[in-house]
Amino acid sequence: MTFSLSIFPELSSVTVLELSSTATSSTLNMNVDISALINLEIFKAPGNIGISSLTNDLSNNINLKTINIGKCNIGGIIPDYSNVTTLSTILFNDNSYIGSIPSLSNNTNLKTFNIGSNSLTGPIPDLSNNIALVSIIGNDNSLSGSIPDLSNNIALQTFNFSTNNISGSIPSLSANTLIKYIYLNDNNLSGSVPSLSTNPALIFLNVSGNSLSGSIPSLNNNSNLTDCYLSVNNFTGDIPNLSSTSLTTFHTPDNNLSGYRGSDVTSTLTDFRAPRNDLTESAVNSILVAFSAAGGINGNILLQGGTNAAPTGKVFPPKLP
Repeated sequence: MTFSLSIFPELSSVTVLELSSTATSSTLNMNVDISALINLEIFKAPGNIGISSLTNDLSNNINLKTINIGKCNIGGIIPDYSNVTTLSTILFNDNSYIGSIPSLSNNTNLKTFNIGSNSLTGPIPDLSNNIALVSIIGNDNSLSGSIPDLSNNIALQTFNFSTNNISGSIPSLSANTLIKYIYLNDNNLSGSVPSLSTNPALIFLNVSGNSLSGSIPSLNNNSNLTDCYLSVNNFTGDIPNLSSTSLTTFHTPDNNLSGYRGSDVTSTLTDFRAPRNDLTESAVNSILVAFSAAGGINGNILLQGGTNAAPTGKVFPPKLP
């Protein structure tokens, strides 16, 4: 079934078109013909699961700034928007797109790019020309290759490519001083986590489920960090000092950590998990003393399992769960 706007020639001057999520039924399998809208700047139709295709993918609409067709029922190849240099927002998430991500090199005004939860393959494209990029999301695909250099992406705040097949190392984040959210969990990453000392805005870090190694970097400059997930890797050395953060959650199960560098913990930390490591008796006692000094545990603390040592003495009155 085709829903065509071409029968209304006066619509050629329309610059904004929004179709609410109730505009189409899931049973329609509708093709939307918007080829008449040659001056369109903003097209939004999120959540219209009855839309299965677009006759005009808007790749020749040179004034287009925003296209949002997330959570529809659209498949095929993602269009090449290299001629649409005005684009600032592309939201194609939660569809059925296949193939690779097209080049973004000409989209120098791009700020938000979300192609998460599709069936995409191939590498993350080069991002060196996307200096305005604030958020790029490509989680839950089958992307491979390595993470591109991010040193030119100085406006970047969200980088989410969790649950893919990405390999190689995490590049330097020293230029990404505004970054807040990093999701790289459940990939095939190796090497060490780069220094986070120049990322004071960082709030959320998840690199669980990889093959990362080396020591956990210092978190002394990450005062805004609330959630840190490092589980199921090959980290060695010490759990770093956590007192300079705003952590509520810190997970490091299934690594090879042996020590604890801190003397106290932040009072906001209510979910601390480090089972199945190689923590020494001294490290376990130090962790429990740190929590005791912070007023005890108001949530979960898990240290059992693996070759972690058992605590000695009465260093921590509450019982471990």
